[in-house]
Amino acid sequence: MTGGERRGGRRIEFFAPRAVGLEEVLEARERRQAAQRALLARWGTPLISLCMNVPGPIKDTPLIELAFRHGLDELEARLPPPLAIEVRRDAIGPEALLACRMEAPALKALGEAVEEETPMGRLLDVDVLDGEGRKLSRAVPRTCIVCGGPAFDCARSRGHGLAAVEAAARTLLVGWAAPRFAEAAEAALLEEARLTPKPGLVDRSNNGAHRDMDLPMLERSARALRPYFERFFRTGIEEPDQFLPLKEIGVEAETAMMEATGGVNAHRGAIFALGLLLGALGASLLDGQDVLQRAAALARQRRGGCEGSHGASVRARYGAGGAVEEALAGFPMACRARAALEAKGPLTALLGLLARCTDTNLLYRGGRKGLLLVRSMARAALWLPQGMRPWAMRGMDRVMIRRNLSPGGSADLLALAFFMERAGL
Repeated sequence: MTGGERRGGRRIEFFAPRAVGLEEVLEARERRQAAQRALLARWGTPLISLCMNVPGPIKDTPLIELAFRHGLDELEARLPPPLAIEVRRDAIGPEALLACRMEAPALKALGEAVEEETPMGRLLDVDVLDGEGRKLSRAVPRTCIVCGGPAFDCARSRGHGLAAVEAAARTLLVGWAAPRFAEAAEAALLEEARLTPKPGLVDRSNNGAHRDMDLPMLERSARALRPYFERFFRTGIEEPDQFLPLKEIGVEAETAMMEATGGVNAHRGAIFALGLLLGALGASLLDGQDVLQRAAALARQRRGGCEGSHGASVRARYGAGGAVEEALAGFPMACRARAALEAKGPLTALLGLLARCTDTNLLYRGGRKGLLLVRSMARAALWLPQGMRPWAMRGMDRVMIRRNLSPGGSADLLALAFFMERAGL
């Protein structure tokens, strides 16, 4: 990967969910039907209505919105360009209306395929109305999300309590989301590792200032961590705002990293930061709280540190807080790098980190003199036209290799920025 322009992904919208009553549900359904009639009258073609079939009084959360958007993306990927799309949110959750120039039975078959093939598709509700407004029936009745039997029979007999149905729906949503965010975290580590050129760091061209680390090792480490990233996310949902369970997973993740690398610390700082963010994200997708503030609150529960580690020695000598200080502040440097990714690409984002970050790895290897040297070189490179920055970074790489300087803290922050971008934070 080089340092070209990037386009940021869709951001997650966090909001506080609220319970709705029966009267509000009925009113919202009337509004939906009116919107459907208006679109049918305008285009006179079959219509797809996509919404979420969520049990209980809370019909909309950030996680439900994410699942809905995924369902809409799946629909649009399979459809020819619709004549019109309307996306709206009401008291009973999001809805998309798509006017399509296709035969209604073909649309219904396509909608059922999305429902069946998407991991949480049982909660998607894809209705198709023909050009006259008649709703088409399913070819195969839906199954109950609790027992797998006929959904109509279970609903009519109320064979399962509401709590059981709500729990089953949440299991479907979390089971869909957790692997997606774990994949995003793994991909972020891989993207950071492969970005080239990176002064003093392992990349596709060389091993930087490292004699015990190379690109295949970093890739093995990232892949070994993926199951633990999923556990961080799930634990954030199951035990929200609790640091200790996340710490325990982090210890296991470090063991897996060491096994994958033959005892080399490839991603300890990234495990700490991504573990906090994934745990905070899991909880916030349900209740809508600010993810970064929640992650900072989790970091404040931390007690003690890694005595004898490089970070601890740098804190004692220079008073630099490193990864912990960044987390306690709500990841401001990572957020700044995330914004730079969108505006000017990853190489410029990395230069910005090198120019501003108090990188504890640089302090450990080169003291204040080494840190200030890297900062001055990065700031000089930022004054150059964007097309010349890779050339300047290759020059920085040669200098930093000679002086044994590796900005590992900045690399972790860049990986965190990649994750934020991929996750929609």
